[in-house]
Amino acid sequence: MHVPARRRGIGYVFQHYALFPHLTALDNVGYPLRRGARRGGARARAAELLRGLGLAHLADRYPHELSGGQQQRIALARALAPDPRLLL
Repeated sequence: MHVPARRRGIGYVFQHYALFPHLTALDNVGYPLRRGARRGGARARAAELLRGLGLAHLADRYPHELSGGQQQRIALARALAPDPRLLL
């Protein structure tokens, strides 16, 4: 049975984080929420995750302006944004 990737309920943090260099931290976290039912609350959910990880003050920064650990936490927040059933 073929299920599209966005409907599998799996969050994945890439080893090299795979952050979009042209998007801010807030936009990177909200990116997976641009489609589907959560689209209307994407920015609010992204901001909530950044607060929870202690990164709210970095919401307007781009990946090249963040340390490696901050980039890693942004990638983690992006993987958690759609509330996956499984996180890899």
